[in-house]
Amino acid sequence: MTVLTLVTSILVFGLLILAHEFGHFIAARRVGIGVKEFSVGFGPRLWGWTRGETDYSVRLLPLGGFTVMVGSEPDEPVTEDSYKAKSVGQRSLAIAAGPFMNFALTAVLFALLFGVWGIPHEANLASTEIGQIIPGFPADKAGIQPGDVLLSVDGRQLEDWRVFDDIVAGSLGRELTIVLKRGDQVRTVTVVPASDPNEPGEGMIGVTPTLIYRRIGVLRAVGEGLAETWRVLVAWLATLIGFITGRTPIDLAGPVMTVRFIGSTAKSGLANLAYLAGFLSLNIGLFNLLPFPALDGGRLTFLAYEAVTGRKPDPRRESLVHFIGFAALILLMVLVTYRDILRL
Repeated sequence: MTVLTLVTSILVFGLLILAHEFGHFIAARRVGIGVKEFSVGFGPRLWGWTRGETDYSVRLLPLGGFTVMVGSEPDEPVTEDSYKAKSVGQRSLAIAAGPFMNFALTAVLFALLFGVWGIPHEANLASTEIGQIIPGFPADKAGIQPGDVLLSVDGRQLEDWRVFDDIVAGSLGRELTIVLKRGDQVRTVTVVPASDPNEPGEGMIGVTPTLIYRRIGVLRAVGEGLAETWRVLVAWLATLIGFITGRTPIDLAGPVMTVRFIGSTAKSGLANLAYLAGFLSLNIGLFNLLPFPALDGGRLTFLAYEAVTGRKPDPRRESLVHFIGFAALILLMVLVTYRDILRL
């Protein structure tokens, strides 16, 4: 792992987690719920401070965070600023604000991207410069990097991206010798194209061309940011529905592959990194809204039950359900991480 990958991954994860937990924090305070601890990260405490009734901390593992509200534990006494003392609507707002803050961050990042760099107009097919590398694919394993310029494949000079794409597509499973330029150095690598998930009979090595951006005004950038957020949200939901109905397989990427993707994207420029950060933020928000124990969506499900029936669930049983859900999520993360390592 390079220093660039480590630093950008910490910054991206930190931003997404900070936005999520700040959503919980600010909404809880607005409805009168006290906050005992606000933390970015899990594990051992690195540093922090206390202000008022709240302990603020940064912890070692930047893969999550938590906001501990007053009265959120089953045995805590009910006080005026207790979570349990508030209405279902107020508690729901405090829980839902985390994911929705991630949605807001996505819209802001997309709007910033479009306002500063412009909107992607088209792929730059006249160039053979590589825009992005897809982690885990042959190009990544061969050490090809964003910004590399493709010169030739198996001795054939490359005039533009279309020629390169045609050669790779027709070379599924056959070793190719690629000559590329990185800075002032010319390098030679060999790759064996893998099957294209979208076109199983064709080969791909996991590279994309650079993009041509078109500048737009501020107001349109905001509108395009909101529109792109909606497009990504609809695509995510369509994928989820396809997975539930058995029509679409889901290829889960764990922390290892996500970190590698962040590092690879950072090398291709801030514009691509800003888009990836927005994409990940939306994914975090949507994932947290799934009605699964330990997630925000699971807690909202219990609140919906209370709203419909007028009865509060037993706090101890609810706490046990969330604990089991959290353990299941940790197990899933371990399995996905192990799969990531096998794919390196």
